[in-house]
Parts: sequence; structure tokens; C-alpha cells
Amino acid sequence: MPKRTVEALQREENALVATHADRRTLTQELGWLFRPLAVCPFPAASLGKRQVIERDGTKHEEHNVLWTRQAGNIRVKILGDPDYGVPHGQDTLVILYLAYEARQQGSRKIKVNFYRDFMRMFEMNPNDGRKYRLVIDSLRRIRNAKYSWEVEGEAGRERGLHFLFIDEYDLLCDPKNPEQRPLWDQYILLSERFWHEINTHRIPSNLKAIVALKSQPARLNFYIWLSYRVGMAYQETIGQGLAPVRINIPFWGEKGLQNQMSSLIEERYNFRIHAKRWMDAVLKVWPNCPAVIEGDSLVIQVTGQDQLDVMPKDTDAPRILPRPKPGTLPEASRSVCPTCGQERTLKIGKQNRKGYRMPDYWQCPGGCKPVSAEVPCPECGRVMAEQKKGRADYFYQCACGVIKGGEDYWIHHGGNRQ
Repeated sequence: MPKRTVEALQREENALVATHADRRTLTQELGWLFRPLAVCPFPAASLGKRQVIERDGTKHEEHNVLWTRQAGNIRVKILGDPDYGVPHGQDTLVILYLAYEARQQGSRKIKVNFYRDFMRMFEMNPNDGRKYRLVIDSLRRIRNAKYSWEVEGEAGRERGLHFLFIDEYDLLCDPKNPEQRPLWDQYILLSERFWHEINTHRIPSNLKAIVALKSQPARLNFYIWLSYRVGMAYQETIGQGLAPVRINIPFWGEKGLQNQMSSLIEERYNFRIHAKRWMDAVLKVWPNCPAVIEGDSLVIQVTGQDQLDVMPKDTDAPRILPRPKPGTLPEASRSVCPTCGQERTLKIGKQNRKGYRMPDYWQCPGGCKPVSAEVPCPECGRVMAEQKKGRADYFYQCACGVIKGGEDYWIHHGGNRQ
């Protein structure tokens, strides 16, 4: 792995301190957990491929498509698509994003600029074409997967449910222009069952902690699962005025941690090592977590409300606090018009009818045509050329090869509306 700089380590440390402070002051940024995913997460890594031999003797590879795990008396099955495989790793973030948007918009049909909104929510670089492809692949695995949930152990009774995550969608996918926005309204229609789950079982999540663990799928899965289990333990004991209860979860067995975590690690000595690493990662984003590893088991004992990841009072999830507003217009907000010689003023870019942010512009009192403000290249400092001027998907391109999405640039660097 590349060596991390002192500045990067300091930024990480500051983010962890802020996450813990926000938890204590009840100012966390909150989203929704999806209950089936909290009970039994996606596998942390791909299940790989297998060789298939057709009747005519030709051979080809396709993804393994069946994933089965036992979590207590619940058996979970995920059937993926041979072309894309079973959801895994960071695909969890897509589910969390869909749950957040659906709750925020109050509808199972959510209007989105999927890639841009997803990247901003999880604080990723929206101009990374490679990351764009990975996110689109994640969405394809999610929308082509069938989820099954069966309850076992009840004599003479069989219970379960089967559902897809997404029923319908209309999205733009262009890895070469990740910040491009189409002229039609993009949307994702969630399945009735998915929508019912996030409405019926409202489980808030700490978005900042998820962002901190987003690049480590196994640790993120463990954090989500543990946050849910601790919250449930509190509600079933102290939340009802009862005494604390010690919950012991062994590492192995049908109801063990390995099964519940959808772990692909089979060797016991190796699983012990990884479980301790997962616990250490959780304690960084959640220092008061009431769970410890004792021998070959995980022990949870909630003794107070201050040990919870998300406080019970935080019932207004999902909530993303207002982002810091971009800086006000620069001091040099006036200049001489090159056409008529009069003093012109820099104005804040307007929003078009569809709500897209247009560039800041120079306005001249002499009636000259407004001119878009110049955008310097972040790499070489030269003025970047505006492409697709006047359109919603406009962008800036420099001779050195740098490309910046137009709307994204002005949202982050434009003037403030007072």
C-alpha cells in the first residue's frame, strides 16, 4: 500500500474527532440502515467466477450467482446475475444511498443524478472515471439481484419473503463524462418490498462513520451490523426499563459471527485476526461502543444510552446538515468591460428551469452581452475553455487535459446567494 502523508493522517484524525463530537452533541448526519442488510451483510469480496461448458463443447466464464448465510433463525439467500455476480463490497453504499434518497423524497420513485449525488453523499471525487465505472457496476449488481429471507425453526410454519431492490430505472451512464447531466429527468423506482422495509423498520445510521469506513467493506459491514445489534439490545433492555443483559456471540457455528458477517474467511486463526481489526476500526469511529472480543466470541453489554452509536432522540433521520456555503464573490468582483470600457460587475450564476446551476457572469451597464466568468485550471493555472455552453451538461476543459464539470465547479467555487 502507498505510504500515507502526514497531512492525510491528520485529516483522518480530525474527521474521527468530529464524528465523535457530533455523536455526543446530537448533531450527526444521519441516514437509514436497511434491516436485512444490517442483519446479514453482503459478502465483503466478489464470489469469483466459474467455468461453464455449453452443450456444443464451448467454454466460457460467468460469475457465481448464489450466496447463502444463516443469521440466527433467519436464512438469507441472494441470487445474482451471471453477467454481474452477487452484490458485494462497496455495493452496500448503493443500498444506503437509495434508502436515504427514498426517505428524504418521501417516495419509492426517486429523482436522481445518481452518480453525482452518490459521490457527494459519500465524499468521493466525482471526476474519477475509474470510480464511475465501479459505482455503475455496483448499481448493476444491485438491480439484477434477487433477495430471499426465510424464517426457520417454527414447527408447522414456514415464513419468508422474496424481492428485488429496483423495479425500474432511467439513468445516464457515460464514464468519459462523469459530471454530465442529461436533459431528461433521471429516476430509480424502488420495489414495493424495499420501500416497505425502510418505512416500517426505521433504523438510523451515522453517515460520517460510514464515510470513514467506506473503502474497507469488511469493516463497514461489521460496523453496520454492530450498530444495529447494539441498538436492538438497548431497546430490548434499558429502553424498556429492564436491567442490562450480557450478549455472547461465538465466532463460529450456525449462529456465529462468521456466518452473520457473511465472511469468506474460513481459517479460524485468520478470522480471529480480522475480527480484532474490525473491532479496532469500529472503536475509532465509535469509541464508546459497548462490545469487546473475549477469546473466540464477541460480547455486547449495553449499560447506558451514551454507549449508543445513534441516540434514540435522533428520530428525524435521514438528515444531512447544510454544507458550508461557498465563499463570497472575490474582492475583484468589478472589472473593465473590454467592449465598451465601462466598469462591469460579477454576478452570481442563475439556476435554469430544471434547477441546474449556471456559471457566474460579468454584467456590463452599457448593455453589452453578459460574459461567463473565467475558470482557472487547478493543475496549470491557465483559463479553461467552456464546452457545451448554455446546456445543462456544460463543462470546462483545459489544454493540459484537465476536465471539470460545470455545475459541480460553481456549486463549490461560485459566489454566495445572500
